[in-house]
Amino acid sequence: MAELEEAGERASTQSARVQNLVYTLPYTTESIAEFLTPALSRVDPAAGGTQVLVVTRDAETALTISETVLRLSGPAGIEVVPITTAARAARIFKTRPVLAVAGTATELAALVRGSILKTDAVRSIAFAWIDDILEEGAATVSALEALLAELGEAGRVIVARKTNPKVEDFVERYARRARRVGAPETEAPQVPADYEMPLIRHVTVARSARASALRKLLDDLDPPSAVIIARDEVSAGEATQTLRTLGYHQDDKTINVTRGELGSTTTHTVIFYQPPVTPAELQRIAAVKPVQVVALAAPGEVPWLRELASGRLTPLNLHGPERRARDRDEAVREELRAVLAQGVPPREVISLEPLLREFDATELAAAALRLLERERAQRRAAEANPAPPAKPRESFGERGRDERPHGDGPRGDRPGGDRPREDRPRGDRPRDDRPRDGRPRGDRPDRGKFSDRGGPPRGRSDGPRRGGSDRPGRGGPPRRDRDRS
Repeated sequence: MAELEEAGERASTQSARVQNLVYTLPYTTESIAEFLTPALSRVDPAAGGTQVLVVTRDAETALTISETVLRLSGPAGIEVVPITTAARAARIFKTRPVLAVAGTATELAALVRGSILKTDAVRSIAFAWIDDILEEGAATVSALEALLAELGEAGRVIVARKTNPKVEDFVERYARRARRVGAPETEAPQVPADYEMPLIRHVTVARSARASALRKLLDDLDPPSAVIIARDEVSAGEATQTLRTLGYHQDDKTINVTRGELGSTTTHTVIFYQPPVTPAELQRIAAVKPVQVVALAAPGEVPWLRELASGRLTPLNLHGPERRARDRDEAVREELRAVLAQGVPPREVISLEPLLREFDATELAAAALRLLERERAQRRAAEANPAPPAKPRESFGERGRDERPHGDGPRGDRPGGDRPREDRPRGDRPRDDRPRDGRPRGDRPDRGKFSDRGGPPRGRSDGPRRGGSDRPGRGGPPRRDRDRS
């Protein structure tokens, strides 16, 4: 803690002379305290408003900064609110004043556009780490430029692991004549002449899941001796608790946790609880001459670790997922053995025989296995998302009387009572005295009379019909249904 306070006082003295600062620092807890303590020390709670902005690469870095500041300053100190999402942060802004925030450029720009984050009170804006932020793509850079356009004359604090042309261009555009603090460590680690540094293997984990990853790693590797290197006190406590959970005692000589002091005792495995950030850390492990070196690294930490290791980096897959994949393959092979033991029918052999002229038998089996896996995947998808059953179509007789499609009410309210239509006599059906054309029946012309054209109506016959019947012919008196037409 004394070293952190001393670093903060030194940086505060330097920032008092100049407004813009450029730090070249590794990604560590000590680095966060060094560049952020001076900016937080100038916050005036009585003035109100958000006075410090910290732009990060991702939400995980914002959470790390918030946790670090809370651990160093305590509950009574200045709080840095992590902006993981703009919607959630907007609720916090409405409930209480927020003096300092940390988040990505996209989320901070969204708060500014929504007039939730006021930029007139901002005194300092820090970029942690600018070389990582610029690698996020054009959308992030555009949001960053829009955010800087709203901040005006706020002081810039730029932090980078290592300077490069992109970083220098950003400093020239937004922090001209800035004072530079810290010296980059770009030298390759020096190792003894009689020892070759082993290839560093890394396990990609989330920052919050390092403890569980360490447990799985120790189960998979089962090293005869190991040293776990933790960078800060909190990480050392997490690693120590994991060892206690696995049954190791604090005085165990075969495996222990250290803050970086390795000594001269030879060990089999070196595990970085957080990835190394300086060549000096790799140089120190060369003194114990480990057989293997493993680092637990978050996805955003892998590029810098690869550059630090000069490309000698390879991923390490834990045996849990790999073992499950092997078990599935072995189950498929057992099914094939069972089919072969029962004997393959000749029909399948004859159908595949022409393909043997073009492909190898192993290739044919692999193609058939792929078809089998595709069919099983489709079956699992169908079982997971079953189609809704088709609704049976009701017949007219199965519907209730109140649910019939025609009529204004139940059968009992209609003329004819509750008797079904087919059982009612024809005389019970109601008659309509008005034809379909709307004219009363008496106003319609009589089709049985002679028309003005002369002669009887068409179809009228005065004599008896063929066969001796006295019934009128086809042109007889109009029927009732014709009157309705």
